[in-house]
Amino acid sequence: MIKLENVSKRYKGRNFQLTALKDINISINKSEFVAIVGKSGSGKSTLIKIIGLLDSDFQGRYNFDGEVVNGCNDGKLTLMRRDIGFIFQDFQLISRYNVYKNVELSYVIKYKKINKKKILEIIDKVGLIDKINSYPEELSGGQKQRVAIARALVTNPKLIIADEPTGALDETTTQEILNIIMDINKQGTTVIFVTHDNDIAKKADRILQLKNGEIIV
Repeated sequence: MIKLENVSKRYKGRNFQLTALKDINISINKSEFVAIVGKSGSGKSTLIKIIGLLDSDFQGRYNFDGEVVNGCNDGKLTLMRRDIGFIFQDFQLISRYNVYKNVELSYVIKYKKINKKKILEIIDKVGLIDKINSYPEELSGGQKQRVAIARALVTNPKLIIADEPTGALDETTTQEILNIIMDINKQGTTVIFVTHDNDIAKKADRILQLKNGEIIV
């Protein structure tokens, strides 16, 4: 599914050079649930940007679902990115759209059409069918994260990247969101879960620990 070989990322300025990632070698299989942990500045964000095809300026080789990423043009990367669902800590919902429209937009971007039945099924799956006409400002943090999950799920992604999705939530809501994501994984979707919470990380099939841009576990 995912294979990185000797992947490094360096930021260069006029008077400095920063190595954000150094010789990363990882393989992640289809349907695997992998947690990525590490302190701030360890390289987690840089790594998931590369895995998520948001940054193609790196050294090394990256194979995503049988496709070599290196050398792909922007159009090809955009098409490949449609197989990835993103869930962020800050939700990134569109404030002027209600729950239904936020999820619908994600579907339309990938498929260029509307499938109301599919969209409603996904919204129901995350427990928000009674909130389809509500706007983000009317939702709790946990509900907003459920919308974000629905938006990621509705495109049938091969990979979900969850970047600290429970970081701003209370313990009860964190467990609810984690249960949804774990259920998604059990149904065959590969999940990469970035977290500072070791208890959450232990629920993954495997933990990758980053320190100073290198994987140490």
